[in-house]
Amino acid sequence: MSKRIYNPFNFKKFSIHQNNAAMKIGTDGILIGSWVNVTKKFRALDIGSGTGIITIMLCQRNLNLELDSIELSASAIMDAKINIENSNWSDRIKLFHQDLKDFHPDSNYDLIVSNPPYFKKSLQPSNSERSKARHQNDLKLEDILKFSNQNLTKDGSLNIILPFEQKKEAIEFAKKHGLNAIRECAVYPKPNKAPHRILIEFSRSENKQLIKESLVIEDAGRHNYSEDYKKLTREFYTIFE
Repeated sequence: MSKRIYNPFNFKKFSIHQNNAAMKIGTDGILIGSWVNVTKKFRALDIGSGTGIITIMLCQRNLNLELDSIELSASAIMDAKINIENSNWSDRIKLFHQDLKDFHPDSNYDLIVSNPPYFKKSLQPSNSERSKARHQNDLKLEDILKFSNQNLTKDGSLNIILPFEQKKEAIEFAKKHGLNAIRECAVYPKPNKAPHRILIEFSRSENKQLIKESLVIEDAGRHNYSEDYKKLTREFYTIFE
């Protein structure tokens, strides 16, 4: 069987090639890449960068951001390298083909972002690369939290997206590693559906009041996007003016 060839996914200011990465572009990456607070951030890390989409989005949003991007999968690195080199911000991005456990940065980050694998309780896909990308085999949430505690600046933040049902566990794990939730956004696929994703921003601060947000992706019907979702992602999607 011949390998499927995917057309590049075109955004307003960049394109993403995804012929090699096991995990293709999805709403999760675009959500967190759009939601993260990049104000007054100068040095950032994208953990498990996949095709490099979040890395590139953050560099588009903050023109002062220097960003390290780390990915273990050799196939995903192939796509990420192409996408980063073809972007307008390649001079501010360093791509590392490395396991997080072996990654030792020379200075701390004021922003860490991750769209981690999360299907830890589901059946493993048959494709081994896709399995690694979707399951907590090589990159565990607790590893991300431990690394962030060790490598965030005093006022730095960690931002992740997870299934909504893993919210409580993630917050409890974070507290064990000295990180507290300071902002969260419950994501609803439709107004009449339960939330299926949670975006969480963690920091070392123990005094900040938790900011709670919510977002509905589609108002009614397929591709009938809500005004809030359009506002959040407008600078990326070509379909939103």
